[in-house]
Amino acid sequence: MARVIGGIGISHTPSMGIEYDSAEGGALAFTPEWQPWFDGTRPVRDLVAELDPDHMVVIYNDHLNYFTLDNYPTLAIGVGNEFPQMDEGWGPRALPPLPGSHEWGIHLSRHLIENNFDMAVCHDLGIDHGIFSWLPYVLDRPFPIPVTPIAVNMIREPLPRPQRIAALGSALRQAIEAYPGDQRVLVIATGGMSHQISGARFGMANADLDSWFLDQLPDHLDELLKIEISEFMRLGGTEAAELALWYAMRTALSDNATVRYSFSTFPKITGCGVLAMTEPTEEKQ
Repeated sequence: MARVIGGIGISHTPSMGIEYDSAEGGALAFTPEWQPWFDGTRPVRDLVAELDPDHMVVIYNDHLNYFTLDNYPTLAIGVGNEFPQMDEGWGPRALPPLPGSHEWGIHLSRHLIENNFDMAVCHDLGIDHGIFSWLPYVLDRPFPIPVTPIAVNMIREPLPRPQRIAALGSALRQAIEAYPGDQRVLVIATGGMSHQISGARFGMANADLDSWFLDQLPDHLDELLKIEISEFMRLGGTEAAELALWYAMRTALSDNATVRYSFSTFPKITGCGVLAMTEPTEEKQ
């Protein structure tokens, strides 16, 4: 059977991708604000290479680039062998499509629906900066690992409850373990961290909240789940709601999973951070 080998929580932001392109992935200098993020993602890049997954499941949120307010599902899954990049208004970036696996997409869709998750199944899902902004920092191009993307509504009220997102991660672990092939799967959740991009509080963030969240998630998920998403929005800006997506990564791992790497910084407007965890069998000897 397939097995979960680890999980990564990582932030996303359009400016992260713009900076990567401007610095040509490190061939040119990053700006002083973004150099710490580039340096901080080197250990993540190394860990992904060490783990050598056969497949990745990425839980993210679309930013009204594929879905619209007229048709914005709570949960959606991409099924296909390739997922194109969405043009977010300034032209497509010089990136290849996201590779997929039709077989994995069908398997996960069926398992999740059979376990009471009403997924919108998308056979032509386009991907925005929710994945493409950070992916080049941790994987070479063309991207070598097929991905099943799962989009969760973090845009339009009513948002899913934190407990529902945590339950999604647990169901994903069961679905992965039910896959008939002997494959190693990395579960990634991307969202946040603290920021607000609209309204009177535009530009607010809370670096202390980000650091606290990274410290709490590995071993204190039960306490985090008692906090309403609206409270994260109050403390860290409206888009801090996306932190709840990281719950799905944590619950896709066992209780024995341990932290391999944690890091946060604040380049511009958006708090940026990462938490990487592995199962005991994947720890360095």
